[in-house]
Amino acid sequence: MKRLHYLDNLMIFLSVLVILHHVCIGYGTMGGWCYVTPEKLTGPVQIIFSALSGIEASFSMSLFFFISAFLTIPSLEKKGAGKFIKVRLIRLLIPLLFVMIILSQSVSYFADLHNKSTTVSWFNYVIKHNLDSPNTSHAWFILALIVFELLYVVYWRYIRPDYSISKLFSNSVPRHFDIFLVTLSFFFFTLVSRQLYPLGKNFIGLELANFVPYVFMYALGILVYRKQWLDTLPGKVSKTWFWLSLISAVYFCTIIYALTKNPSEAEKYIVGINWESAALSLTQTLICIGFSGFLLNFFRIFFDSTRYVLSKMRENRYGVYIFHPAVVVGVTIALESVSINKYYKFFSACILSAVLSFVIVAIIRSIPLVKQII
Repeated sequence: MKRLHYLDNLMIFLSVLVILHHVCIGYGTMGGWCYVTPEKLTGPVQIIFSALSGIEASFSMSLFFFISAFLTIPSLEKKGAGKFIKVRLIRLLIPLLFVMIILSQSVSYFADLHNKSTTVSWFNYVIKHNLDSPNTSHAWFILALIVFELLYVVYWRYIRPDYSISKLFSNSVPRHFDIFLVTLSFFFFTLVSRQLYPLGKNFIGLELANFVPYVFMYALGILVYRKQWLDTLPGKVSKTWFWLSLISAVYFCTIIYALTKNPSEAEKYIVGINWESAALSLTQTLICIGFSGFLLNFFRIFFDSTRYVLSKMRENRYGVYIFHPAVVVGVTIALESVSINKYYKFFSACILSAVLSFVIVAIIRSIPLVKQII
């Protein structure tokens, strides 16, 4: 399969969105993060960026899973199951353990030192937190991807030769009704799963309330590759669903605004079979489907090429995902000593965090052994 530059460029874009998402939380928007500056955004600006962060979170990681699944098949078929698993475990398992055991704990330690909330040594801090509360932190995506890929390899090796699920589906390009059925199933399973695993609850960093979109999008990535739909899905179809997702995004903004005014109402959106939780699940489902389809089509049309800078960013994007929290926290803390308006600090933190993440990872990857892994 020839290199699809637009998928590379889309993943670079998504990587930058993830960085900006964590900068936003670090400056007081909704969400959890290891360090939140005292100089938080307030008022309408805080509400706007909370809404934008929530919209981004509704599609970005799901789209990562879609692209990962799409690119898994040619790699698996070229290498074979054994070599594929070996290569992927080196590339995924080592960074996962590094983040869990060292990086995330070190970033938290640095933040606690800055807040004067710890006096223990770095070594004792890391050991204690690994024993008391092991956590995947931002590397939850890597753990989920390991599980998804291992399950698919088992299916590909032992089940698909006799029973191919993709053959149950028509080869015809999906129509609006097909997308509607996917969206309806997507919404139903999301709503049900959130009754079992409410939003905000997590297990070692895995927020299971959001896993239905990840599973659906990973499965869709496999199906789209098998049917060769990615380059044939009509722009008109993706645009229609994008307009629906924009309407949903506007409604999502009203939810965020309402919750900032009445935080006690949040429970209704988190769990329970009621119109609030159903509306939130449907809204996020439509955002995921609509934004994902639009961005795939948009990048295919306008960004299906590469340049020197983009090629370097492509090489470093995985490392950026791994190391960006340290950069974001470091930049946020460093800017606290700068005497400028907090809104200027926020926008400066966005730019510096994105640029420095790619630069620092490029330096780290100049180490030969590291480059083989990330």
